[in-house]
Amino acid sequence: MFGLGKIIRKTALVLGAVAVAALARPYIVGVDVSWVLEDESLGAKYYDNGKQQDLFDILQNHGINFIRVRTFVNSCIGYAKNSYSGANSNVCWCDLEHTIALAKRIKAHNMGFFLDFHMSDTWASIGHQDVPASWAGKSNAEMGKLAYNHVKTTMDALMKAGLRPDMVQVGNEINSKVAGVSLSKTADFANIINSGVRAVRETDPSIKIVMQHGQPRPEKGFADWYNKIHANIDYDAICGSTYGTTNNGQDWRDMFGLVVKNKKAVLSCEYTGERTALVNSVFYEFGDLGWGTFVWEPTRYSKKPMFDRDGQKYTANARLRELRDIAKKYNATLPDWVKVGKTTQVKVPQVSVKTAASVGGHIEQSIVGDSVPQGSSLTLKAVPLNGWEFAGWKGDLTGKDAEATIKDIQKGINAQAEFKFIAKDSLHYEAENALYNATIFEDKHQGFSGKGYANLDNKIGSSITFGVCLPNDGEQQMRITFANGSTANRAVSVSVNGEVQVKSLDMPSTGEWTDWNDTIVILNMPAGASSVKIESLTEDGGPNIDKIEFIAAKKENTTAIAKKILQQNMNLRRSGKTFFVNGRSTGRDRASYIKIYTK
Repeated sequence: MFGLGKIIRKTALVLGAVAVAALARPYIVGVDVSWVLEDESLGAKYYDNGKQQDLFDILQNHGINFIRVRTFVNSCIGYAKNSYSGANSNVCWCDLEHTIALAKRIKAHNMGFFLDFHMSDTWASIGHQDVPASWAGKSNAEMGKLAYNHVKTTMDALMKAGLRPDMVQVGNEINSKVAGVSLSKTADFANIINSGVRAVRETDPSIKIVMQHGQPRPEKGFADWYNKIHANIDYDAICGSTYGTTNNGQDWRDMFGLVVKNKKAVLSCEYTGERTALVNSVFYEFGDLGWGTFVWEPTRYSKKPMFDRDGQKYTANARLRELRDIAKKYNATLPDWVKVGKTTQVKVPQVSVKTAASVGGHIEQSIVGDSVPQGSSLTLKAVPLNGWEFAGWKGDLTGKDAEATIKDIQKGINAQAEFKFIAKDSLHYEAENALYNATIFEDKHQGFSGKGYANLDNKIGSSITFGVCLPNDGEQQMRITFANGSTANRAVSVSVNGEVQVKSLDMPSTGEWTDWNDTIVILNMPAGASSVKIESLTEDGGPNIDKIEFIAAKKENTTAIAKKILQQNMNLRRSGKTFFVNGRSTGRDRASYIKIYTK
């Protein structure tokens, strides 16, 4: 009887396993074969069971249902020159043309299409996130526009050809940087990625957005990284490069479990044949939020690739058959959001987003721009300058939570963020606590006060805007501390609350970029909060701005102010420095200046 009971239990277990295998559920069994066109150009031939076949036929016959493809900003000057494949370096591999060629083969085999934007001219990986050459020296706002244009151009071309991607990555292994922008500068980092994401959402909001971490383990900072991604990036799923584990996959379970708690999907976007069963079991265990896995370059990568290679002959081996058995075991099917075969381009309705911020801060958007695709989820975050605090929302948003998320947007959004001044010093404002347009924060040229200075880009319209709060109204002296290491004057305008009060102020050469000089302007200031904008007027841009200071934040008659400025001019001249007042040389005598300022 004991032996019979054991047999019955064993039979039940076997039947149960068969029943589980028979339950079809969406699960991705994918591979990244971005090297295939390069290898085929070198004469690569692919075999299975002694028969030469197209690589995609072999993969399809082994249960693979999804293909991942990488692409670069300008592979002609980057990736193609540094390719490991040995293919012709004068061919722009992994550019738009080659992406379209691979997408056609993917669609012809009714597989899912996963497009990976490296956001660089060459390989982007954990410690290698170079700025694309054409983006170098640009402000973050400009880089955001370039990121949007790069992704949108690619997406539009694919959609026009009926080759809609089903999933898209904006950035590859973005553990610490993307396109050279550090995660420590979270707003700038998020702007690059969200600009690319916006281009995808505008193309088709049903396309899934994926963010990738290169080492999803506790000791590699995954939790902190994910918290920043979740708070600042528009995404649908988190994937990881699951090459290594310290405890048989439990580290992956723990880290991706943080994502699943937020009802977001997880997947492995890179692993190798050493751990096929383990990796797939981990992600299958996450149920509907465990989307699946992708083998990275199964034809040629790792010590245990899924093809044996003899010269240019690639033969499917037992490791590829192991992946086939996984697909059969899970009875893997494509998710319903995958659109196999060629598709027709769909025009996505846009919803307007109007935001405004009072003096003292700005608003960050998870999807950058003045419109978003209908049905999107949008997060607005009110960010105060140093010395200010967020006071609350007005318009379509209410409350005092600085971060607000609007889900499933169906109509236009109009929101205003209010800020209030809380600093004790109302006369002194450092450049690091200001709003930038085509301007970069730097600290490399010494001699500045505070943490650094603002480098106005070499273009007309680059600017810095300070939020100030003065106790009294009337005419005020404002000192600007600047450096101009060029040989030419760099003229700027000065505006208060959007109204130009100084049309052109020459900022002369100071000799070196480490030589800081002052100039004074007279502004008519209201009491309370105001914005003061310094904007470049020449193609060479403006000078570096260190700070502004209000010398006399109280009512005085214009003649008294002029006299004080003249006295300062004479003192500075005797110290060997040049001093300018509203762009005018100090060569005039006292009487003529008083006449100018008392008109």
